[in-house]
Amino acid sequence: MAWLQPKIKWEKEDCFCISPDYERIRGNLLYLQKNAAAITTMPEYSKMKDYTVQDVPLADFFNSVERNLQAVAQAVQDHEQYRTKIFSPNDPVWDWRDLERIEQMQLQIYMDLKAIKNGQQQLRFSLGGGVFGSYIS
Repeated sequence: MAWLQPKIKWEKEDCFCISPDYERIRGNLLYLQKNAAAITTMPEYSKMKDYTVQDVPLADFFNSVERNLQAVAQAVQDHEQYRTKIFSPNDPVWDWRDLERIEQMQLQIYMDLKAIKNGQQQLRFSLGGGVFGSYIS
């Protein structure tokens, strides 16, 4: 799974679409989860299903993104400004401000992971006469 540049500037007129918006958000969350696992204990993640245009998203659709975002943020580096929401049936769902919040959080977590990886020290060791280098995780 590759990192896709998040859309961090949402406008009031913008509408949320399964493709490409949910696919990008979901893909970036899966990317962050995989990369966070290399530096921290893997938190409990909610299953994020594949959705199509024909699917009607329910509260669980929105909550799984929010729960996974919170879990990966806490596993990497929980910032004070990070906040997520929980939705109940018949609640109003994401608007442009929520989408901007989610994608900006993803970008910050991505940058935190990159900084952590760049700051890791490299340990060189010898095994059977060969010298190897490896990042300490």
